[in-house]
Amino acid sequence: MHTLKTAQPCKALRPFVRAYAHRQTERSDAVRIELCPAQLEHILHFELGNRFDIWHSSGRHQISDAINVIGCHSTFAAYAELKPGLDSFAIFFQPTGFWRLFNISPCQLANGGGFEGTSVLGSWIRTLWSELGESSSFEHRMRIAEQFLLSQLIKAKEVTAMSRVAQHLFHVHGSVPIAALAQASGLGLRQFERRFQQDFGISPKVFARVARFQAAVDTKIAQPSCRWVDIAHNFGYHDQMHMIHDFEKLGGEAPAKFLMQLGNMRFTALSES
Repeated sequence: MHTLKTAQPCKALRPFVRAYAHRQTERSDAVRIELCPAQLEHILHFELGNRFDIWHSSGRHQISDAINVIGCHSTFAAYAELKPGLDSFAIFFQPTGFWRLFNISPCQLANGGGFEGTSVLGSWIRTLWSELGESSSFEHRMRIAEQFLLSQLIKAKEVTAMSRVAQHLFHVHGSVPIAALAQASGLGLRQFERRFQQDFGISPKVFARVARFQAAVDTKIAQPSCRWVDIAHNFGYHDQMHMIHDFEKLGGEAPAKFLMQLGNMRFTALSES
């Protein structure tokens, strides 16, 4: 049986963390292939059982590490081959949350696939991996993770002007003109775009596009009866063909087929945060 459990963080961590996810597969389960679409969250992923294979859209093959750090992706990223005997725990961060807690700029991780955890965070992260591995309970693992993350708050970076812009753009699902953001920041458009690109590794226009795509996907997952044509209208796509084009670029497939192949790579706890 393929089991997925998810939850949102405590109130103190919500400016930094969107959700936790716990995935397990039995030894008798069949292999599953799921899409890894464009996404803006940074993910700290702990593999506590068998590893999974990642087939990148470029053709590159990668086997997951025991600890993986995944940055934002501005295009369709990969397929994940989920094998029997998986046992994993993941922390989904706000687009600026990982940066603020660990002082690692998003531009260092953007569009780079998965990074081995100790190479990004240092050898100390293995202690947390070990503690999580000593428990098989999602609730207990979540408490371990929250205790660790709460201890990081004392060292958290202050919100910068550009990170505030990014978080706003994320929460309004990209539905604000980039020129208006530049004007509100007191910068010329080109200077604003350069600053954003330097900090996040992608342009503000692309960031907004992925934010809208994610919101559309998360809405459909949370409200399966909602029609695609209504989702296209609600999130400001010119028409349904415009949305289909975005899904093919950012998710690898047209909306209906994309959702069938996505599996549970995205889940309702993300749409609620």
